[in-house]
Amino acid sequence: MQSLDKIIGVGPRLFYYATPNTFTPTLSRAVLWYRIAIMAFDEDNEKFDVDEVDPDEIVGASLKTQIFRGAITLLVIAGLLYISGVQQYFLYNKTPSSVIQPPVETLIGGDVIEVPLTVFIVAASEPYGSTRSGENVISLVRRASEIWDQAGIELEIKNVYTIQKSDAEMRDFYDALPLFLEDLDELDLESVNVFLVGTLKGINGIAFNARMVSVADYTTVYDFRALAHEVGHTLGLDHVSSFRGRLMYRGANGFKLSLDEVEQARHAAKRFTP
Repeated sequence: MQSLDKIIGVGPRLFYYATPNTFTPTLSRAVLWYRIAIMAFDEDNEKFDVDEVDPDEIVGASLKTQIFRGAITLLVIAGLLYISGVQQYFLYNKTPSSVIQPPVETLIGGDVIEVPLTVFIVAASEPYGSTRSGENVISLVRRASEIWDQAGIELEIKNVYTIQKSDAEMRDFYDALPLFLEDLDELDLESVNVFLVGTLKGINGIAFNARMVSVADYTTVYDFRALAHEVGHTLGLDHVSSFRGRLMYRGANGFKLSLDEVEQARHAAKRFTP
């Protein structure tokens, strides 16, 4: 296996959300927090002596208690929905195969530079594992490559592997990447390694370093745009904040590159040429 320190670099940790196995204790803790909060509030109200307090004050205190309880209940429900991953079903979707990438104008002359991709379909239990087929991978890369036409860069599939992983191993992917990669002999130093997973827990894609990215099946933007965006990071491009139509704008379906970005990306991509 190739040297992991060259593959991994220093990448961010991803927060591992509650699985069905950990959801029940989380629910119990949330209910406990709710009860403690309500009890603390009620203890203040119990200090009133009914014989000495005006009835209007009691009604006011009761109303405040109800409002407080309602607010706490809403916060607990919202938190439980978030950690259980329910939001994935409403905000994140698979990109339809019918979506077409609009044509782009080539911004620079010169030979086309190929950027090879080694693709890993990470199969695991839902929602962590990807359900992509080989045909879907080809379509994903083709449409992402069409975005990079404007830079004279072509994304080329070098190899596609399907790897089966357990829930425990997927936790390593999110929280301890070196452990996940430890026995993965197919990692390729001469290409960008692309890991396709079911969900990245709230983000569409991530570039761990110049040789490794990941893209989720369920995204808030087109998945091929997410892949093109993450490849941009591997080629040295940073996020931009000026225009949502730009490829490197975070969390949008933009795809345009500036001439400076094109020149920078082409320079970085030359490391893949013989």
